[in-house]
Amino acid sequence: MSIPSIDSSDISLVQSLAPQKHVNEFWEKKTRPDGRLFTQGRATQVVFGMLKHSAGSALVSQKDTDGRSNGTKILAATTFNIGQPSPEQPDEGEIIVQVSGTGGRNVGADSKSQQQQHFWDILQSWLQRTLEQDENMAQSLALLTGKSCLRLVITVLVLEDNGNVKDGALLACMAAWKDTQLPQVGVDLVENQGKLWLKKAKGSITSLKEGSRSTNDGNTEACAQRDYRISLTFGIWTHSTDRTTHLLVDPSGSEEPFLEGTITVVVGVKTEKIQIDYTGKVPLTASDLALAAKLARARAKEVTKILI
Repeated sequence: MSIPSIDSSDISLVQSLAPQKHVNEFWEKKTRPDGRLFTQGRATQVVFGMLKHSAGSALVSQKDTDGRSNGTKILAATTFNIGQPSPEQPDEGEIIVQVSGTGGRNVGADSKSQQQQHFWDILQSWLQRTLEQDENMAQSLALLTGKSCLRLVITVLVLEDNGNVKDGALLACMAAWKDTQLPQVGVDLVENQGKLWLKKAKGSITSLKEGSRSTNDGNTEACAQRDYRISLTFGIWTHSTDRTTHLLVDPSGSEEPFLEGTITVVVGVKTEKIQIDYTGKVPLTASDLALAAKLARARAKEVTKILI
């Protein structure tokens, strides 16, 4: 769909003086300020192994359709150590998510910095809940039933925030998880005097340090068996005239302030189970939810090519 010809000086003036009007003019023409269609997401790039001294790491970049660099960019890294499982979940490890940011629309004055930190806290809480519901991940952290397990710490750093950090942050966590090779009992780990130790070389053992990374090629198969969770977030916009509701895939930073709500659909790559997180007051129809689920499943299949 082509965008109507508009003088660039007029666009700049409207965009700076009346940003909501600027965005709405595009939406009413069934297109968006960056040229995308409502159902079109931004291009995504994943680079694995960004950090040398982590158990696993990945950098996720979401760019506009013209390839500009002012998109959303998120780095995630994993470390782990040995602990004891809880009595209620003897066959599961523990997952801890930590979120912070060096870039964001609200970083600056003290009040705005507090607002940005509040946003990071909300994102951290959502990621924590989402990953805790991944039984496959938690169970892969178990070592000895009721005795030992791994505590996996996933650190997420938002480097650039140009909208929709949810999808980028979760994908960064999953990509860092793919890059993480866990030690295996009997292969990398041996039990000695009631404790687990990491084997460095034949005939010698050493204690497992946080962040230690196994180089065993056998873990490649284990990584392929993981059930990754991928999300797709939609912005909700209601047309001012006909009151029809529209879902905008992967909202950008210029669009987010003027949305009437968001809906995030999380899909298990292998199980195809979905989890829906909705924020807003706009009533959604069954058709809206069906469309969101369909597009989210398509997104999960697309990302599968990266993670598996």
